[in-house]
Amino acid sequence: MSSSSTLRNAQSAKSTSPPHTPKQQLRSGHNSFNSTTSPGSSFRNEDDAIIFEIGARWLRAGFEGNSAPICVVGFGPEESRRAGDYRGLIEGDSGMGPLAEPIDAEEWSREYELWGPDMRQIDLGLVEDKIERIFRDTYNQYLLTDAGPSRLVLALPSLLPHPLLSALLSTLFSRWRFPSITLLPSATMSATAAGLRSALVVDLGWAETTVTCIYEYREIVTKRSTRAMKTVLQDMGRLLTGLASSKNNEANTNNKISVGFKYCEEITTRLAWCSPSAEPDNKEESTRTLSIPSPINPNQAFIDVPISLLAEPVERVLLATNTPESELDDEEKSIPLLLYNALLALPPDARGTCMSRIVFVGGGARIPGLRQRILHEISRLIDRYGWSPIRGKAVERQRQRLEELKLSSQANGEKPPSGTIVERPEPSQEEPELDFVEQKLRRQNKDTRAPVQGLLREIESLGPWAGASLVTSLKIRGMVEIEREKFLQHGIAGGIRDSEYAVPDRRSGLRAGDRSSWTLAGWA
Repeated sequence: MSSSSTLRNAQSAKSTSPPHTPKQQLRSGHNSFNSTTSPGSSFRNEDDAIIFEIGARWLRAGFEGNSAPICVVGFGPEESRRAGDYRGLIEGDSGMGPLAEPIDAEEWSREYELWGPDMRQIDLGLVEDKIERIFRDTYNQYLLTDAGPSRLVLALPSLLPHPLLSALLSTLFSRWRFPSITLLPSATMSATAAGLRSALVVDLGWAETTVTCIYEYREIVTKRSTRAMKTVLQDMGRLLTGLASSKNNEANTNNKISVGFKYCEEITTRLAWCSPSAEPDNKEESTRTLSIPSPINPNQAFIDVPISLLAEPVERVLLATNTPESELDDEEKSIPLLLYNALLALPPDARGTCMSRIVFVGGGARIPGLRQRILHEISRLIDRYGWSPIRGKAVERQRQRLEELKLSSQANGEKPPSGTIVERPEPSQEEPELDFVEQKLRRQNKDTRAPVQGLLREIESLGPWAGASLVTSLKIRGMVEIEREKFLQHGIAGGIRDSEYAVPDRRSGLRAGDRSSWTLAGWA
């Protein structure tokens, strides 16, 4: 009797246990940041924040504490189709086949981006509708949770224009009842995901490339250039259009694009590359060929293309190969020159720290050989110019004349003329005497290593989303935390735009002496 009753009790307890969906089990298994979770607490807590990383082309979403987002959703015609619209299923209209008529490069890529760099050509109403739809689809198809009570964290670039930021916040606060929205800068989150407090974050994004110097989690210098992946993709589209025109014995004289956007993006993602140095060691790269799907009929035919031809758009756009520096505008500097100017604008101590912690993020960072080539070009600029912002033909002639006078005087055994740089004798290798304070610090910190400074070095990062997930899981309140009632009352104009905003309290996250206002911080 006792064994049968025990069996019945076990069966009844098993039948009354709540069901578990496969999605819940999958979602609970991604909590890699929290290593002390027990089996009973592995399910997501309702108080966990939901993190969105929004860019011009992609949206990443997931829960705090996860090392990677649950979904990555793009902005394109397929995501904007209405119910009953089967244009994406028709052959030749999926973006892989050739276009019916050649179109302009800007029009060719406009429908695949949420916003562009020129605010005069952006329909903010359409942007709000796209944001509403993609957030609703993300919650219903991937996150499988209610958007109301959960906290919302947005990882955004600090250079986001105010009209776009206002449209984004207005849509989220008016369509859903979020209690608050926290904004985290993408560059700082990328450095955090790499385990760094100071870094030089290079974001090879869609519409522009930004270089952000971060020192102790604070953005101090920001440079940007219009040379980015959008221009690379357009240049690759013109290249593939020229190949298709040559097969048809036609000349692409109007410089328009006739290949599909998805086809061009697939070729760029898989086959675009960059030589790690200006003079590659392998001379056979110019003669080797590669078979790729034909731009005219990618589903059935293939064509042979030289491998060196697939590297030309990257080097021509991002590195400005064979283009003199004097012909480049301030907003279209090459990526190595942009990084060099950003380092040149830093103080010496911050420069030595940031140049040894260079972090590449964005879609362009995945191009093989590009990061090594950028570091190689920066090293050449440093060897040529040093850290002096003064340059030009007159300066070069003066340096060359002084160098000749120095060499001639050394050959004759004379004293160097005034104005020349005299080499100082190397200091002795003996370690200088330390005072008692430094000796005490060295005894206390025997295992600590000196930080690396003054060397060009690249460090890998998990990206802005992972950094925002890590910071949010630590329950640290962000500098920009916008409450619903205050934003609906005053809008984005209600934020305080202080150039030097106060650091929040570690325990409460609020500004000292001011608990009723909020600040835009880096977005001001």
